[in-house]
Amino acid sequence: MLRLLRTGLILIVLMALAGFAAWLADQPGRLRLNWFGYAIEAPAPLLALAVVLLAAAIFVLTWIIAWAAALPERRRLKRQAKGYAQFAAGMVAVAAGEADRAAKLAAQAHRLLDDPALARLLAAHAAQLGGRQDDARKAFAALSRDPGTAFLGYRGLLADARARGDRQAALTYAERASALRPASPFAAEAELQLLVETGQWEAAQARLEQARKRKAVSKAAAAQLAARLDLARALAALQQGEAQQARRLVQHAARELPDHPVPPLLLAAAAAKDPANHAAREAALQSLQRAWQRQPAEVYAEAWLALQQNLASETLTRRAQDFVAGQETALESRLLVAAAALQAHDFAAARAMLDDIGHAGPWAARLQAQLAEEGDGDAVAADRWRTKITGAADLWQCTACGTGHAVWAPLCSHCGGFDALDPTRLGQAAPLAVTPRPLLALEDRK
Repeated sequence: MLRLLRTGLILIVLMALAGFAAWLADQPGRLRLNWFGYAIEAPAPLLALAVVLLAAAIFVLTWIIAWAAALPERRRLKRQAKGYAQFAAGMVAVAAGEADRAAKLAAQAHRLLDDPALARLLAAHAAQLGGRQDDARKAFAALSRDPGTAFLGYRGLLADARARGDRQAALTYAERASALRPASPFAAEAELQLLVETGQWEAAQARLEQARKRKAVSKAAAAQLAARLDLARALAALQQGEAQQARRLVQHAARELPDHPVPPLLLAAAAAKDPANHAAREAALQSLQRAWQRQPAEVYAEAWLALQQNLASETLTRRAQDFVAGQETALESRLLVAAAALQAHDFAAARAMLDDIGHAGPWAARLQAQLAEEGDGDAVAADRWRTKITGAADLWQCTACGTGHAVWAPLCSHCGGFDALDPTRLGQAAPLAVTPRPLLALEDRK
């Protein structure tokens, strides 16, 4: 349809020009021109035709001059277009894992493009893909010196430092990237990961608050991560003997993470360090009981028993039965009552319960060994029971890599996962692959 309209318009213009020429030829008269002593006389139509031809000649000459003047720019644009095509092909080669082709296209793009930043970016990725880390590092360093591409450069240098295991250099690059783009979720996540890995809890809290103000993280995710950082800070406070500070941090974390397995244990540890504070002790016991009702675990039993000192046998056993009420049929509940009887030196009651339980895992074997040693004075039998305990007394398991731990720590000793240890996951199959969980993602422990 468009072609027909264009053809019709051309025909109309040609017909109009033909009609004008015919009209001009039919006009009578002559024109005479005196100029610099010369007399020029010609028919009016001929002179008009000469003027038209002169105007056409001037137009064609002007077009030729303009075309010649624009030739270098057209060549430059053509070269740029070819360079962009080589850059795009190079990025595809990087994505496809074709290191040699990516390096070749990067060199061609560098020759053709006026923008060196794109060529450097492609060269850096090609060098990384080919295992030429020094070349990649130089390319990213060059990008970091250009204000327009500095963020990309620092991001590449950060990844390189991570790969080399240089956390200090990685943290430096992350801080520089954050300074350039404070609202960037990537910059916030990268810097927080490094601060957490190095145990800089206060600095991580400050960076998290900055990210929240800049809206680089949702309010809900920021609140959860702040609570998890409070748990790490509470443990550090406990290790420094600051029970009151630890309790304040744990209580704040527990409000945000009501089902988290760690706050009851930290509250119990803080109460144990401050035995004169009866209110703190009662709060810890209530928190432990709520955790036990959600999921019984040996670590909760140990924390509860640590708060039950110097009690008579009957009193301690009754309190243990009250504590496990609602979960009394669970194996862990029965073992807790047996452990309470042992702690109260009621060896007969402990033996009756343990004989009923039988060989039911490492916790039962440890209690049997304790009974043989303390109740019967039989070190040989105690050692025999201990041989049934395979491996260390791991009461916590990393949900990221499956590694067992004897005590809770903010970081997994194997994969470095933050707040990944859980006492209720013991014996569960480990993941096939360790995928670090982003710190700024909402936590789900269900």
